[in-house]
Amino acid sequence: MTNNTRVQLLPLSKEREISTLVENRRAFTLDNLELHIYETYKPSERVPLRFDDIVMINMIQGKKVMHINNVQSFEYLPGEMIVLPASVGMNIDFPEADFGNPTQCTALTVSREKIGRIMDYLNEFYPKMSLSGNWKLDSEQYHLYNTPELAELLNKLFKIMTGTNPLKNALADLTFKELVIRLLQAQSMLVLELGKSASTVLQHLQDFVQKHVSEKLTLDSLGKAANMSRSSLIRMFKQELGISPMEFVIRQRIAKSKELLRVTQSVKESCFGAGFNDVNYFVRIFKNREGLTPGAFILT
Repeated sequence: MTNNTRVQLLPLSKEREISTLVENRRAFTLDNLELHIYETYKPSERVPLRFDDIVMINMIQGKKVMHINNVQSFEYLPGEMIVLPASVGMNIDFPEADFGNPTQCTALTVSREKIGRIMDYLNEFYPKMSLSGNWKLDSEQYHLYNTPELAELLNKLFKIMTGTNPLKNALADLTFKELVIRLLQAQSMLVLELGKSASTVLQHLQDFVQKHVSEKLTLDSLGKAANMSRSSLIRMFKQELGISPMEFVIRQRIAKSKELLRVTQSVKESCFGAGFNDVNYFVRIFKNREGLTPGAFILT
């Protein structure tokens, strides 16, 4: 899925808070977390940046071009997140920044020890069901799109960290733990969509759904394919991907419908070819997930 959800724009710096036009920074520090808000007000190239801790970077407004180690440069836009290990260097271009439309991004830093404690807790009390190893941040899937759940939690966390609640350390800690879980689930979904999952169960189910996408698929048929009970199937999807099995089917059908729209140029053929049985429903759910109608998608 390529649709993404933007994090809300944070209040821009007041004039007296601007000390530089390139990556002007404001910081909000709690016991175990630090939030940096960066804004750039003029076009710039190859601006260096590096963090000593694990960092979660969210693009909120404007556009950057990222150069990270030896990875090919890429555009970085609102609704996208980058998660990097400590001490990874990057160089950043700001091709469109100006006073009328400054770039804004956030960098949330956290120690490896804190992340480690969260992983230890999950692996002890909520181990993975699909035999795909322990919970851990996937350093290869460092660039991803925000899910609605991720965006909601980021908005909540930023509000807490920039606010004045006397209990904000505790509130931020709880919200951050939930954010990490959602991030792990989003990475697991991305790995699965790319066909790189170590989970033989989930990979088998994805292959099964793709093979039978135009047919009627139910919890019972998915459970039979995975040799799992309905309750175990639902629990595995909810725990490891953060979605229900039937939501997973819908996402696979949307992906298939996009392939068919490009080839057939027909909304009706793509609807039924991807397993939807009502064109009006297909148009509604496609627009809801992708931000445009199937007809408009054909024209892109």
